[in-house]
Amino acid sequence: MKITSRTLARLERGYSIALLPAPVGQLPGFLAGSEGEDRLLFLDAPEFTPKVISKSPGGYISTSALLHGERRWVVATTLFKPGFDGARASIRLYPLNGVECPDSTLVTELPYTHRVTLHKYQDRQFLLASTLCKAKAGKEDWTQPGGIHLAEMPPDPTQVWPIRQIVYGLNKNHGMDYAELGRSRRPGYLLSCMEGLFFMPLPANPDGDWPVEKICGDENSDAFAFDWDNDGVPEIFGISPFHGHVLTMHRETSKGWERRIIHDDLSFGHVVWAGRLLGGPALLAGSRRDRRELRLYRPGTDGGIDPNYQLIAEGIGPSQLHVVPLSDRRAVLYVAAHGLDEVRIYELEA
Repeated sequence: MKITSRTLARLERGYSIALLPAPVGQLPGFLAGSEGEDRLLFLDAPEFTPKVISKSPGGYISTSALLHGERRWVVATTLFKPGFDGARASIRLYPLNGVECPDSTLVTELPYTHRVTLHKYQDRQFLLASTLCKAKAGKEDWTQPGGIHLAEMPPDPTQVWPIRQIVYGLNKNHGMDYAELGRSRRPGYLLSCMEGLFFMPLPANPDGDWPVEKICGDENSDAFAFDWDNDGVPEIFGISPFHGHVLTMHRETSKGWERRIIHDDLSFGHVVWAGRLLGGPALLAGSRRDRRELRLYRPGTDGGIDPNYQLIAEGIGPSQLHVVPLSDRRAVLYVAAHGLDEVRIYELEA
């Protein structure tokens, strides 16, 4: 495999990456945000020239693109700074209308918002927001759990978005990743938190209850679902505990979910992704401390995972990434290289 990389922008404490929709086989534009005092950037394809969407207040640790009519927007968390400094966190809406530093709109003030994503139901658009906790008496206080919040976008997205909490009792709620589970591929979200790993299936009616199902009771930080062995039932790959060192695979059996350890030597694990890459199954795992690696795992001879991984990069400390498969021989990774204060693209060729 040939690996080439290029730096698109300097971004101190670069943390978040979010894609804009694009036709299959084409490179999408994307957003990159700093968790510190740096900017929120928009890098549109194919040139990827950085455009500043916001210079302040920083803390853009999660972003999600919104298409509404002919306009493009970004929903972004703000004011969630390093050290769990998120008491003043809010969610803001920024237009991507061609000018730098456009006026933004406050969607809602929501302390400790850590992840945001958009969910469309028929002709209605919803925002899902996860909170790491509700409040803190100190950095290591986890006695006031957070949860998942739901806000419906009004016809005019610059107006107030009504919001309500739909899931309670989640501490260190770090991951909220879309997944389709089971042979029927039920759509929903994986929730990774101190209380365990959960699945929140999308309900038939978003105005009703949003129940959650427990996958396991071990503390989890991030998770991603993919049918690794092509048997029709997706596995779940995770990092545990919070910002942890253990890379795991959860496989559904007749007796429930079975947890297997792939490796236990991550250092501040912060990235996990699984899918088809360059013609076959692939697992990516990233660490933000020590060697600050981005690893690539492939299938083993037994249908599991070969522990002899390949290094995509070392020293970059990835915080978030998105994978864009272009063909069975070419793929592109968009990476927030937190350890280098950079936004990078990695091009992979078989």
